[in-house]
Amino acid sequence: MKTSVQPPKWAIDFLEWFCPDRLFECVLGDLLEQFENELELYGERKARRRFVWNVVRFFRPGIILRNKFKLKIINTIMLLSYFKIAIRNIRKRKLYSFINAFGLSIGIAFCILIYLFIQDEQSFDQFHVNKARIFRVEEKSYDRWSEDKEYPYRHSAYLQTGLMQVLKDDLPEVEMGTRYNSGGRGVFRYGEKVFTEKLTYVDADFFKMFSFPLLQGDAEKVFKDKYEAVITPAIAEKYFGDEDPIGKAVEIDVNGVATYTVTGVIQEAPANSSFSFEVLISQENRMFYERNINQWGNYSTPTFVQLTEGADMKQFSANLDKVIEKYIAEDLEEWRENSNLPDDVKLLELQYSNLSDIHLNTKVSWQKTSDPQYSLILGGIAILILIIACINYISLALTTSTARRTEVGIRKAAGAKKGQLIYQFGFESIVLALISMIIGLGLVVVFLPSFNEFTNKGITLGGASISGLLAVSFAVTLLIGLLAGSYPAFFLSSFRPVQVLKGGFTSKLNAVFTKPLVVLQFALSAFLIISSVIMYRQMQYITAKDLGYNKDQVLAIPTQTGYSKEGNKMVERFRNYAAQEPSVISVTGTNSSFNQGWSRSGYEINGEQKLAYVYVADPYYVPTLELTLVEGRNFDPNLASDSSALIVNEALVRDMGWENPLQEHLNWREDSTGLGPKIIGVVKDYHFLSLENEIEPLLMTMNTKDAGFQTTMLVKIDHGNIPESIDKVRSLWNELAPDKPFDYTFIDEDVAKQYASYKRWMNIMGLSTAFAILISCFGLFGLAGINAMNRTKEIGIRKVLGAELMSIFVLLNKQYVWLALIAFTLAAPLSWYVMDQWLADFKFSIAMGWELFVVSMVAGLLVALATVSYHAIKTALANPAETLKYE
Repeated sequence: MKTSVQPPKWAIDFLEWFCPDRLFECVLGDLLEQFENELELYGERKARRRFVWNVVRFFRPGIILRNKFKLKIINTIMLLSYFKIAIRNIRKRKLYSFINAFGLSIGIAFCILIYLFIQDEQSFDQFHVNKARIFRVEEKSYDRWSEDKEYPYRHSAYLQTGLMQVLKDDLPEVEMGTRYNSGGRGVFRYGEKVFTEKLTYVDADFFKMFSFPLLQGDAEKVFKDKYEAVITPAIAEKYFGDEDPIGKAVEIDVNGVATYTVTGVIQEAPANSSFSFEVLISQENRMFYERNINQWGNYSTPTFVQLTEGADMKQFSANLDKVIEKYIAEDLEEWRENSNLPDDVKLLELQYSNLSDIHLNTKVSWQKTSDPQYSLILGGIAILILIIACINYISLALTTSTARRTEVGIRKAAGAKKGQLIYQFGFESIVLALISMIIGLGLVVVFLPSFNEFTNKGITLGGASISGLLAVSFAVTLLIGLLAGSYPAFFLSSFRPVQVLKGGFTSKLNAVFTKPLVVLQFALSAFLIISSVIMYRQMQYITAKDLGYNKDQVLAIPTQTGYSKEGNKMVERFRNYAAQEPSVISVTGTNSSFNQGWSRSGYEINGEQKLAYVYVADPYYVPTLELTLVEGRNFDPNLASDSSALIVNEALVRDMGWENPLQEHLNWREDSTGLGPKIIGVVKDYHFLSLENEIEPLLMTMNTKDAGFQTTMLVKIDHGNIPESIDKVRSLWNELAPDKPFDYTFIDEDVAKQYASYKRWMNIMGLSTAFAILISCFGLFGLAGINAMNRTKEIGIRKVLGAELMSIFVLLNKQYVWLALIAFTLAAPLSWYVMDQWLADFKFSIAMGWELFVVSMVAGLLVALATVSYHAIKTALANPAETLKYE
């Protein structure tokens, strides 16, 4: 029976795609016969559905593997032929080949850089021979001051100074141990050479546990004496030049001048080390070492231990519990009683992390940590870039496919199998990908320094890592070649020779499949655009936010006097010296500047534990930083009672629940009795911590006996000629302290360093977005080419009938506007979710209003229109006499 009802054409095309050529006609005939029978039995709709189902049933390995996927031995001659054809086609279509290779090379280069980044993150501390046996001991304690009840525990690497010796004495699993304190600075003097250097305090086992080569000296004997120093080659060169540094006597001024003997030269720590140092001296030289060694309430010292071979880790954990029980059980019991905590809440325990894990452990604060999520995000971005590049390749390959239909027809007529054509086109794709890989590797070499600057890394190419890099590059390239070339290869090989050679083949390409790809491609780009805009706005918000004080033109100058009364005297003398210098506006002293340390004190008020940040200040502190006094007054140097008085911030007033703070006293020293110092002023809340933190209770005092000495001067200078003002401050310093080096930083730069990692990630996102947009534009360019080519004749007819240039331009471009809108609709929710998670790290952040998404969408649309307008304008301006001949 003949009928006009036909089965779905796409199902027939699908059958032809996967079915072996020799079986296709037979299978299709049987299916059509069955379709006609079922049409009479069930009607049109059900018959069509059953036809699709029957086609799907044939899609199975037994059929597929007999088809074009069957591997054949490709001889060398055939490969050479494929290679020649590939090179010939690449040269013949220079523009599209260039665009494709450029897009793929950028994608490959970006993936390689991300691979290097992740590899560097994973390589931290892996070079230590005994890394598997070295552990950082940590404390996990109940945080009774935390308001977030979901996270009542805090983790810290700062432990009791005397703990290391206890671990070595009491725990049989501990073979060696060392404490590690970094960050202090001291004046280093040798002859006429005087500079400030970074000091690191360690123990003798440090040189045995860690694999930092001791270039000079004996690791078994170093630090036998308290006054020994081990320096890096850079320090040795700086002070001793060509002289042998071993045995040289140097003066180090930290908490007083002492003479040290250089007994070792240690190789600098590599960039992928959790440790960094310049001058190593004994822990016994730390300030208050003798006092702290027996204080179990003093938490200031990171401790590392090396366990014996085959140590039982469960027993090690159990023994750590025994240490807690033995030494601080009474204190914990008192703590529990004061806190009214239930018995099942564990107040404190000692834990440990393997050395290899500490870099990616953000739970415990450390000098070099990295959030492992960033590696995942970067890896995800690299995959996005690759997908975009592959989609771009497919679109452009389809754009050029009509030009090769005659070639396909002739090859098929000459006997070429469909599988052979697939191999040929796939081979071309891989050749182009290999060329892109070579270009990509060149881009990596060129841009690696900039990438290091963006990511604050010290990645280098070479050594053992180069083989892994090449292997990954080759694997990625093959993957791209196969992914990007598979669809065009199948598409091109499906042309029917009879139609092509008879000229019945239409030049209109079915670009239906490319549109979803372009939507996906543009959605990925839109995700990056929206994310970048939000990150930029957040960083702009942080930069421009009123922090509650004036940080401009304020120098932070270390007094270089250590922790002593000399610091107070130095500040006073400098203020007097600078009184006649008009470029110096004001001078004040404090125990620590912004982002350069802080002091926090806990105390008990009416049975409740409180906590406040403590800053040493003087009468010039508030006016120098232009803090706002909302109640009371500033310190008065003429009032003796003010030497112990307090100025507090609004957060402390709220925390205490005071209604009239100027009538209150605060006994903030836990070991003192009585009412405590009187409150004489309240300053408006200001952000002395980064914007990641809430503004917490703070108090200022002039009492250096209880709060610490003035170790830093804050000098506000005239904003007119800043370099000249700094030179004058330097001259004043050299007159006052000619034997001490002059170091300074601007506090606005110190504050900006708090957000360096976020700014770095903003740059990475910006760079990724630029890459993604660039590659996406290539894809849109290809799609626009397909559309313009398909509608050439239509446009010619419209122009003959009087269509205006603008109406043709709109006609050709409106579909891209729709594609972009669909892409933004898909990308916006994902971007909102990811950015909401990112902004959660900030206590003060922007609101993700609709305007951010609109701005991102408009920017994306403009980029898309600028990309596709070339084809639209070219087609619209074409001569109808020529375009009507098309097809």
